[in-house]
Amino acid sequence: MSKILEEVLKEFERIAAIPRPSKHEGTVADYLVDRLKVLGAKVEKDETGNVIAEIAAPSSEGAHMDMVCVSDGKKPYNPLTDSIKLVRKGKYLKADGTSLGADDGIGIAIILYLLENRAKEGITLPLKVIFTVDEEVGMTGASKLDEKHLNGAKYLLNIDSENAEELVIGSAGSMRIEFKRQAKLTTPTKSEAVKLRIAGFKGGHSGEAIGIPHANAIKVLAKSLRLLDCEVARIKGGRAMNVIPSEAEAVIMIDHKELPKITDVTAEVYKTSRELDENDMSVSMENILNLPKQVFTAESTQALLKLIEMLEDGVHDSETSANIGVLKATSKGMMIEYMPRFHSETGREVMKSSAIKAAEESGFKIDIGHITPPWKSENNDLADRMKAIAHEQGRELTKRVIHGGLECSYFSVKNPSLEIVSIGTTNLDIHSPKEKLLLSSVEPTVQLILETLRRGAVK
Repeated sequence: MSKILEEVLKEFERIAAIPRPSKHEGTVADYLVDRLKVLGAKVEKDETGNVIAEIAAPSSEGAHMDMVCVSDGKKPYNPLTDSIKLVRKGKYLKADGTSLGADDGIGIAIILYLLENRAKEGITLPLKVIFTVDEEVGMTGASKLDEKHLNGAKYLLNIDSENAEELVIGSAGSMRIEFKRQAKLTTPTKSEAVKLRIAGFKGGHSGEAIGIPHANAIKVLAKSLRLLDCEVARIKGGRAMNVIPSEAEAVIMIDHKELPKITDVTAEVYKTSRELDENDMSVSMENILNLPKQVFTAESTQALLKLIEMLEDGVHDSETSANIGVLKATSKGMMIEYMPRFHSETGREVMKSSAIKAAEESGFKIDIGHITPPWKSENNDLADRMKAIAHEQGRELTKRVIHGGLECSYFSVKNPSLEIVSIGTTNLDIHSPKEKLLLSSVEPTVQLILETLRRGAVK
């Protein structure tokens, strides 16, 4: 393995040791402040928690500090206190039972490597480095970043992409939507309590993986419950709004004579599995001895299932997609977190209207929260120059507009004259316990950035 790879991985190992779920980046921010001061940078932390470092004058690089924290459930894992345990095997770097956090810990590691070695590598270009908070949940850090930190900059490299063979020049916008409804309860009339669990679906990032044929575990569970004459006590599924749910479960009451019908559910789920190549999926039933004292009324249950059925999931058309990311339904209430994505204002309004209609027809209250704008800059000289540099280095890169969301949307709004390119290493199955970093993609990414900085991003 190359020296560049090993030094970047050392930086990443230090980052992985620091718990950093979204909205809890304080410790990693303090680490970066101290580390950047040692590297000779002028550093500040703004009111939002972003870390901004200057090396002489503006020309910006960026990465975000938070990560999506998910576990395979096989071992205890507290994202607020537990470090990521790295596993290096063959071509990949993985984590032991959790998401890896290469999105975007590897971006941070690359930036720290570049600053550590800037003199040795002949980088004289003035730099400003911006590490943002809360990218994964609300892009709060980017949206609240004072535009003064981007003033005077002409170029911005966003080191937060997932394919080393691409130069990203555009990304989708998104809406964060929450549906809520009070749960009406009644006394159960059925005799048996069963936990029905569906797990092992592909999951993945709701932007990058949305176009890959997949099953949404929440959708599959809702469809399955329609096959049963049962009463529902509680349901849950999914881990985050921007993660395709790989598992979901429901506690139901059912009569003993109806238990064999659960095999129909199993058959339906396996049919979905075969059609969509969900090879690792599983269905399990567990009898519950402590019977629930209350269940949802038929009206509440049907309202929830209707909402799930009406909501778009997956790719809607070439401009839009959506993900039902989280479902929680207990005696305290029913809640769904939903994320549509779009590449245009028209797409945004189509998805917004569809969500409002679903809420009205199912009797749910809808809260349309944070809306991220789309970003696109096809006439991008910086991207063309980086493509030419990569060619000189023996690689052919593709310029691409992606369906995931990037903070570049906000950077572009705050400084419309910026030429922005997003790049990164090849990270697979992000936002899932299967996440892995392709080790061979690290050095080429670093070398591309190095040569771009050496030339000062000029023609």
